[in-house]
Amino acid sequence: FMRLRGLPANRAAVEQYQLWIVDPSRDERPIDGGVFDIPGGVDEVIVPIDAKLRADKPTVFAITLEQPGGVVVSDGPLLVIAAVDA
Repeated sequence: FMRLRGLPANRAAVEQYQLWIVDPSRDERPIDGGVFDIPGGVDEVIVPIDAKLRADKPTVFAITLEQPGGVVVSDGPLLVIAAVDA
């Protein structure tokens, strides 16, 4: 899971946050880590990581805002980027 603070609430019918996992040992494209919502009035959320493919050596996690259900490849800006300490 990931603990996130300070992201604004999304409108789930219009957009969802999507988690991406970067694992350079696997592929240059990030792995879909699942979609999630942040309800209004909430400052902190705990988000389960739902990787669609196996990630053995993740180095970066990123979050984008996408259409409901997420996308296969994101064209959106990265809203959050978190590096993993080795």
